[in-house]
Amino acid sequence: MGIRMPILAFLLAITTAVTALPTPEYVPAGDEAYTLDLEVDGYVNGRMSSDRLMTFDGCTLERDAAYMYALLMEAAERDGVRIGFEDCYRSYNSQKASYDRRCPVVDTPVFAVDPLTGVTVQVGLQSRRVCSGPPIAKAGNSNHGWGRAVDFTDGRGVLTCSDSTFRWLQGNAHRFGWVHPDWAQCGKVTQEPWHWEYAGVTDPLLVGQGQLNPDLLKLIQ
Repeated sequence: MGIRMPILAFLLAITTAVTALPTPEYVPAGDEAYTLDLEVDGYVNGRMSSDRLMTFDGCTLERDAAYMYALLMEAAERDGVRIGFEDCYRSYNSQKASYDRRCPVVDTPVFAVDPLTGVTVQVGLQSRRVCSGPPIAKAGNSNHGWGRAVDFTDGRGVLTCSDSTFRWLQGNAHRFGWVHPDWAQCGKVTQEPWHWEYAGVTDPLLVGQGQLNPDLLKLIQ
């Protein structure tokens, strides 16, 4: 598993650098959101404590994911890429409400033939959820609930597989530990080009940003 330094040590290592580090081939620490550290520390999906969450420019995430998200957004801005977010951390109740809207419970009549009359009659109701739209996880099962997933936009609307913003993410997000999980890949039935997850980087020191924007440092104050 890749190295995941405490956020303060990470910040100190970068901000004390005199010049930017060279740009090696960046490799994410995984291909989907890394959550084992949060589970081991006793955090619960959708019920993250406020001391483990941070907000950058309106997007609330788990603190490590938030910092790397901030670096990613700054890199996009430098490259002239229009990028925004639609969804970041979701509380348990928020995820449940989204799931209930997307997958409401529908009652379907159950019929049977009356053995005495031979007439088909309704004998009850069968309740089941009927989902529509893109796949959605039940409350407590989404990586948004760990604060390590973001639904990006192109700054105007939902991200699509043909957007230049999506292509930029494909070529750059991995440098900051953000990955597009396999199930969300374009061309699949479950495709979600907007959904990206924080997997971490193999070595945070590889993110050679040199002098940080002072606004990013406010994330830990």
